[in-house]
Amino acid sequence: MRFGFGPFSVEQYGNVGLTEAYEIMGDAVELAENTGFDSAWIAERHFSEDGYCSAAFVAAANLAARTESIRIGVMPILGLSHPLYFAEDAAVLDNLSGGRAIICPINAVAHEIKGYGISEADYLGRFTESLDVLFKAWGARPFRADGKIWTIPAQLEGHTENVSGMVMASPKPAQFDLPVWLGGFWEPGRTLAAELGLPMILGSISDNQALGSLWSAYDEKTKNPRAAQHIVVRDIYVSTADDPAAEVAPMLTRQFERYNDWGLWNGDPSDFETLARGRFIIGNPEQVIEQIKVLDDTLGIDHLLCRMHFPGMPLHQLISSMTLFSREVIPEFRMSDLPRQIRVGV
Repeated sequence: MRFGFGPFSVEQYGNVGLTEAYEIMGDAVELAENTGFDSAWIAERHFSEDGYCSAAFVAAANLAARTESIRIGVMPILGLSHPLYFAEDAAVLDNLSGGRAIICPINAVAHEIKGYGISEADYLGRFTESLDVLFKAWGARPFRADGKIWTIPAQLEGHTENVSGMVMASPKPAQFDLPVWLGGFWEPGRTLAAELGLPMILGSISDNQALGSLWSAYDEKTKNPRAAQHIVVRDIYVSTADDPAAEVAPMLTRQFERYNDWGLWNGDPSDFETLARGRFIIGNPEQVIEQIKVLDDTLGIDHLLCRMHFPGMPLHQLISSMTLFSREVIPEFRMSDLPRQIRVGV
């Protein structure tokens, strides 16, 4: 099993301002690289009062500059802006990081679509066409796109210099085959991942039972079993305190209040016991190891993305949890899966 750190949201909460939040992110990712994590992730969201990261590629470039070997994963929203901007930003990040980028396009939520002045009826078409443009833009040949949403190049009247009617996006990614995973946080994303044979990430909002159903459907439909990686985001906290859950309950409650406001999750975030059941991995090292073993036995996890920084969590608490996890938990899962993962390129 491989382990990712994040996705980081870089939010301002409580007494933590945004400048300090970005410093916490950078310091934590440096620690993740030095303690055995395989990847570090940044996620994008817009119009959030707490400053949830609105420029994921910029933040990811900072992580690339502060690290040397850890993979830099980005979950940028696709379909809000022109896909060539997205393609160019991703290619530049891959070059800045020396070929360490993983790109995982995710979907916008309702208030983001509205804020960008886009019709909800048009959004799926924008997402799907944009994904097609990405692969063409990262390819070695000039291309054009003639979709309902995007026409590339836009042959404006009087612009005759582009006689061929094609464009060559630049730069190209540093990696010959830039890893592209898809966010399975909405049904169209899961369908596209299976149809295109792309690895898919499922999020921490779904409980274990829901994850099992979603992965079964994906495994049955995917056209590329080699790429059918099980990549799961889980909220994880490790502590030797008598009651680790009590230390993070208010933070996770705040996190799911936000999901409720965004329409991503329906429930009562104040009912922490129900919220946590089958969704969070919390406890001392031995308890966390057991919970991950159960999850792995059920789902066959290839890459576990460990979201360990919650709203309002100070850096010292994050470092303590990360250190325990990397020292006590990761070694329990590292070696047994490596031969297969190396062979299939996971």
